[in-house]
Amino acid sequence: MRAVWSWLVVTLVGVLVVVLVFALGLFGRLSAGQAVLDDVGPILTKERVDGAAAGVGIVSDVTDLVDPVVTTSGGAADEVGKLVTFVSTQTGLSQAAVLTTLQANFPKTTALLQTVPFETVAKELPGLIQFLATTLKLTPDQVSAAIQQNFPKLGQAIANLPKMTAGWNNVPGATGFTRFDGSPITTMPQVRDYLKLDVIPALQRQQGNATALAGRGGVGFLAPLLLILGIIVIVFGVLMMFLSARNMLNAGIAQVAWGVVIAVGALVVVLVFALNLFGRLGGGNDLIKDTSPIFTSERVAGAKAGVAMISTTVDTADPVVLKAGGGSDEVGKLVSFVSTTASLPPAAVLTALKTNAPNTTALLTAIPLEDVTTELPKLITFLSTTLKLSEAQVTTAVGQNFPKLGQVIGALPKVTGVWASGPPVEFTRVNGAPVNTVPEVRDYFAQDVIPVLERQQANFQKLEDPWPPVNVFPPLLLVVGIVVILFGLIMLIATRRGAGRQ
Repeated sequence: MRAVWSWLVVTLVGVLVVVLVFALGLFGRLSAGQAVLDDVGPILTKERVDGAAAGVGIVSDVTDLVDPVVTTSGGAADEVGKLVTFVSTQTGLSQAAVLTTLQANFPKTTALLQTVPFETVAKELPGLIQFLATTLKLTPDQVSAAIQQNFPKLGQAIANLPKMTAGWNNVPGATGFTRFDGSPITTMPQVRDYLKLDVIPALQRQQGNATALAGRGGVGFLAPLLLILGIIVIVFGVLMMFLSARNMLNAGIAQVAWGVVIAVGALVVVLVFALNLFGRLGGGNDLIKDTSPIFTSERVAGAKAGVAMISTTVDTADPVVLKAGGGSDEVGKLVSFVSTTASLPPAAVLTALKTNAPNTTALLTAIPLEDVTTELPKLITFLSTTLKLSEAQVTTAVGQNFPKLGQVIGALPKVTGVWASGPPVEFTRVNGAPVNTVPEVRDYFAQDVIPVLERQQANFQKLEDPWPPVNVFPPLLLVVGIVVILFGLIMLIATRRGAGRQ
């Protein structure tokens, strides 16, 4: 009878394991976790985490460049007049003479200064389209269609600039979006701060844990493993109970049976250490806690809105940053098109454009922005000579007295320098395509990262279920294995002693 009760205990251990599998919802939770690992894993390789960090660094430089000039509140527009006044005061030249000198020596830079803020350009665009419609005897819709068809690069910038200026300080779709510390995110600089100061550091901290957790089979196998183990123990325990109750289990077979029990317990213990469950699931728990803020529904939606705003900014800038972007080549073609269609001299067309859309015309004159980058060192040298200061003193004076313009001057060479060369580290899209340019950085975030967050947000919430944390499973399995081993040993010894007394 004692043998029956002993095998009942074994059976109950198996029942307990099966009950825990279903009571804790391990199939749903761990299969969700495996789905997260399978989908998120490719963006958490060291190569792509390093690439994402470099990409966000570029986004930060673009933000630093655009923020002072996109709206009046950015501050650069107010500093343009102050800079001219400063140079005028220091040199004794009139402000008109200062502007004339700047235009003669640094035409691209002067044109860019006359452009800001970009929101003024956005406001001019409807009037410009109407002016062209009247001049060309077309409807505004026909003008817009003609620009898109014949001057696609300029058309791209024209279509996206108003979206960028309107959304820069009020990112569409960012309602309820917050930093990890709860501070609200409504502007593009705040989106940048979220990516740079919250998301990227979390990914860098947890990249190793993510790789380890995804290795050696991930976590999805644990639920079926426990269930199979529990069922085997139940079946074996019930069989041994049946044989014991009918006195069909002799001492030799009983000893073998208890040896099997010990082997099952030993197998569990070996699996715990062979699969490094303590290290992997301990690190996995840290990963879940550290990255869980990224996967809230509000932040996933906010990140999507933020990346959409980055995409709009890239689409606005791509045609005008470099000559290779194509926008600058189309300016002359646009003037020729209007001149030919309206039977006006090119000079008259330019005069009319300046009259009807002065900021827009200045922007068209300024591009490509890489030419402004080329002029900047010469401008610093010119100011150094004119103001009788060293170049270092000029740079310091600009930074102190005109911080927003100083920010633009510092960021522009960085942006034009990486636009076509991409991040300083090599990485690829999930599909293996290389990321070599700023638009490709945008594509990586918009087409690879954001869809993963959207697909796996609900699964991550299941995996994150607060109880029990995933680092409980290794000690739980270890305890079960040790208990089974000890119980099997005790019963094996008792069985041998009983057989010896007989």
